Amino acid sequence: MTSLSFDHLVHFSSDPSLAKNTMLQHGIQAIEGGKHENWGTYNTLAYFGLGYIEWLGIQDPSVSMQVDDNPLIQQLVTELPLGDHPGRIALRTNNMDQLAAELTEKGLKLHGPAKGARLTDSGELLQWSMLFIAEEHPTLPLPFFIQWGEDDAVRREKLKVHSSHPAGSLQIKDVLLAVEDLDDKISRWSSLFDLQVGEAFINEKWGAKCQRLYLPHGSLLFCTPVEDGIVKDYLHAFGERPFGIQFENGRQNQSILLQGGMYEITKE
Repeated sequence: MTSLSFDHLVHFSSDPSLAKNTMLQHGIQAIEGGKHENWGTYNTLAYFGLGYIEWLGIQDPSVSMQVDDNPLIQQLVTELPLGDHPGRIALRTNNMDQLAAELTEKGLKLHGPAKGARLTDSGELLQWSMLFIAEEHPTLPLPFFIQWGEDDAVRREKLKVHSSHPAGSLQIKDVLLAVEDLDDKISRWSSLFDLQVGEAFINEKWGAKCQRLYLPHGSLLFCTPVEDGIVKDYLHAFGERPFGIQFENGRQNQSILLQGGMYEITKE
């Protein structure tokens, strides 16, 4: 299958600009992104090489509520009233047409590719295309796919200045996803996207059984509750959704849990 990498985690936010100060308190630099005029949205971004967190908010509800060609914006409009929380992840591809053909061969119905663009603070036009898998009432939304208008090497060089953090050289190790049925999600996602499966283990701190699907630039760590704890609380509040990021900083692991707009940094 076409090679896929983790691209970014979309965090639905009532005020993306607040992320700058909040993240800086934890040693992470975040920058203001820009406006998506066609969708009535705007964002704040924290980069870790090519992977990043996007805090996505609504700037013009009259525009965003009318969007009918972008499932991510439709999900944002529906879910933001529940409170700030991560909503979906994006996987990067360098061959969208081939990926679309492969997913279609697997019997999936697709939406897109849809074009996206925004101006940076320096006036540069960023362009990309997005592809969605059409789903009926999903529990855990499947990833959407993104292809940037520039190749990875060019983007990596441009993003270097934004990937330097007071906390050090942070790399995304895992994207954390809360799920009800671990075996089902691991089986489905590994099959759909041809991902290698890791060994299951218990995370006592989170009260959860977890298992990893390996991806470049950030693997996917699925967790289901086995007792009271963060994962069980998150599922109760938001359902099956991403709930955080785990970083590597040298030999040290560092987690940031993005629950309801609250941030908890833990070091191991």
